[in-house]
Amino acid sequence: MLFIITYNIRGITTCAKQKLLRTWLKQTPHDVVLLQELHMTKTNHLQDFKNSFLEYNIVCSLGTWLAGGTLIMIKKKYEIIDSGVDPEGRIAYVKIPCNQIPIVIVSVYAPAQITERCAFFKDLHLYIPSAEWILIGGDFNCSPNNQYDRNHRGIQSDNRSYPILLNELIHPLLLSGLFHAKHPRKVMYSYHDEARNYHSPIDLLFGSKIVKKNIQQIYYDPAGLSDHDYLIINLSIPAPNEKIFRRWICNPKVIKRKTFQEKFQSMWSVFLNLDIINSTHWWLDFKTSLIFLLQEEEKQINHEIRNELRQLQMEYRLRAKDPTDEDLLEMNIIRKNIRMVLEEKINNVLPNAQEQNVKQLSNLAKARIAHSKANQSKIDVLDDPIKGQVRTTSDMINTATKFYEELYDIKIIDTTHWNELFKDIATLNDHDREALDRDITVSECHEALKVMPLGRSPGDDGIPIEVWK
Repeated sequence: MLFIITYNIRGITTCAKQKLLRTWLKQTPHDVVLLQELHMTKTNHLQDFKNSFLEYNIVCSLGTWLAGGTLIMIKKKYEIIDSGVDPEGRIAYVKIPCNQIPIVIVSVYAPAQITERCAFFKDLHLYIPSAEWILIGGDFNCSPNNQYDRNHRGIQSDNRSYPILLNELIHPLLLSGLFHAKHPRKVMYSYHDEARNYHSPIDLLFGSKIVKKNIQQIYYDPAGLSDHDYLIINLSIPAPNEKIFRRWICNPKVIKRKTFQEKFQSMWSVFLNLDIINSTHWWLDFKTSLIFLLQEEEKQINHEIRNELRQLQMEYRLRAKDPTDEDLLEMNIIRKNIRMVLEEKINNVLPNAQEQNVKQLSNLAKARIAHSKANQSKIDVLDDPIKGQVRTTSDMINTATKFYEELYDIKIIDTTHWNELFKDIATLNDHDREALDRDITVSECHEALKVMPLGRSPGDDGIPIEVWK
């Protein structure tokens, strides 16, 4: 079971409010908590909060205005394998494994001003990592149904931003409103303005198809810490029914990096210098080493991108405090740079998809990687004959090195085994080889150009091009 809560808490920087939050959390089952409207604008606010909740891993986007900020609290029994935030205090996301299943959880605090909100929803998909299990929650400041929004006569609700949210995020990622999926006949108001007597269902949870399928419970409840109700969902995470090591897609940028090429040459020279390749079994060992090397290099790429993103966000927050006209121009440049970094991160997740435009990337991530279950696998542990299980990178490399040194001691090379690698490869006879080696004539080129508009391939067979495709 995985319990996830989303809650607009209306400020969490005071000691008194943090004590109330701790008391409430002790009484409420939870594994992950999404909080919005933190009133956190400074790093010391965040550090004080972390010191008060040491038993949680916390990913926070600090606000650039007084009421800003959103964060995700995860109990430390869950490992964070990816995380990120936006520069304005409106988005925080994490990817955690549960029963060996990667789950993406996103906290959203949408702008109250409609023009800002529409622009915000257009770019929201850039912050959503690819995964089969996706859950997005928070204060969206808009309602799925205008007729039920702001239950007070005479108040006109927004009917522009939610369709943008649907078209830019919900539909492309194949998400569903989770409360409505479980309770289609219920209308629940999560925000209450008692003074003006109106209420609004603006605190929402969206999830992918498999998340919706595994909902055990979902409901709203008042916590008493703000004028919002919290929304809690209980997910049943199935035990894995597949091997942990799945097909892994390599980011093509990895093999062009100088650091990778140096490590690869060093590793390959070990195999060559051993000079003892007496069977084809070494190939599996080599592939294992190569995968491990590729994974470590791709981790480094992601680490560099996160550092670059963090530096841009820090500069943005510094300039956002009482900005001058020059600062506003620089902030606009920084926003564009952040978008470029995010697009690069998406392209790293989707190898060979750089030619696709940004709007299609989330669809590709869902359909080609998550649904085919071909995303990156991770070698978590190796068995060392002396130390037992080892998990750190250095220990795993040492274990693998010792294994190969013992495995590939000096032996007589039997080259006949090499023929096993090539026995199923088709070969050309002399006549075909001569035909392929000859120069293509000008007349043949003209003939090919003539038949191309007809949709037929050049040559005697005239087979349509679609057949060869």
